[in-house]
Amino acid sequence: MSNDSNPDHPQICEDAMRNFILLALPWLSFQQQMLDIAKKGIKDASHVKPTEKFALHELHALMMILDRSGTWRNLIDKDFEKRVENASKEVFPKVASASIQLIEAQETILKGAFEALVTLKNNNSANSTRKAADKSD
Repeated sequence: MSNDSNPDHPQICEDAMRNFILLALPWLSFQQQMLDIAKKGIKDASHVKPTEKFALHELHALMMILDRSGTWRNLIDKDFEKRVENASKEVFPKVASASIQLIEAQETILKGAFEALVTLKNNNSANSTRKAADKSD
């Protein structure tokens, strides 16, 4: 025999939902702040040169690992670094632009999720208040 008339069951679900929302709201707020920091970091051009250097050093390290004898590296001419640097001047602005667009899309999604959770939390607390008032009558 099922006990569907238990009045505590809906309250438990509502409490769990409210607890989830209360945990999610600070996390979403943190995500919004981190995306804002990332966007500012991308827009700041002073971060491009260290990133280029890092990419070149990583490429060089990868070549050292894959080509221990240096036979392939010796086939690369001396102007290779200049060509990579020139190519990176074309590529990095495009990557930065795409990254900013992706961050802005994520910000829009987070804003919508945050607002939806706040609305849901407010509706749950209003419903809980009404149910408590109904039970006291």
